[in-house]
Amino acid sequence: MDISYDKFIKKENEIYSAITDVFAPSSKSMRNEALDNGFDWLCEGADKVLDFGCGTGSMLFFCALRGVNYLTGLDLSDEAIKLCNKRAELMSCGKYEFIHGSVEVLGRFDNDSMDAVILSNVIDNIKPNDAVMLLEEAKRILKENGKILIKLNPHISNEQIIDWNIKVIEGNLLDDGLMLWNQTTDEWRALLNKYFKECEYIDVYFPEHEQYNRMFLMIK
Repeated sequence: MDISYDKFIKKENEIYSAITDVFAPSSKSMRNEALDNGFDWLCEGADKVLDFGCGTGSMLFFCALRGVNYLTGLDLSDEAIKLCNKRAELMSCGKYEFIHGSVEVLGRFDNDSMDAVILSNVIDNIKPNDAVMLLEEAKRILKENGKILIKLNPHISNEQIIDWNIKVIEGNLLDDGLMLWNQTTDEWRALLNKYFKECEYIDVYFPEHEQYNRMFLMIK
């Protein structure tokens, strides 16, 4: 499947470069009980956390406020990385490294080098073959019994695809403005269970968007 990320990176760069109000969180609360519980679980006992598709870096900052010391973020958008570095300067805790790059960049990380990994609304926003590679790399770099938090966008029904005039790229890969690998929860569970052991599944409700995200808490 020959799909370029250029269109989607351009859109992401436009979004992140337009952010002028640069600030960092001062409280570990994410103002969402389900998310807070998920990150409390993820960070307990963790010293090194990796966030692939880190965006603005917020989730790593919330990890730092939960006591994590070493935090690494990767993103395809160079504007996102610039923003992360600006925000990190405002943090009073944590040591940060933000890297611009794709799944291939994970090859520089040693086996069993991370206590925890975050894949938040990213694994279903990249090409399926890259998503599988990402899962393989996440498993490789996680320590034994290391934790991974995987959050997914809501599943879009066939009726919604038609009603919302969403473009079908191929199969269940959609162009909804970005890129969406539109699998059901059971389909995702079957794939994820090939790599990790499920500890808990949580539907995370975002009232500001009036929608749920799907969150898997898993261990290696």
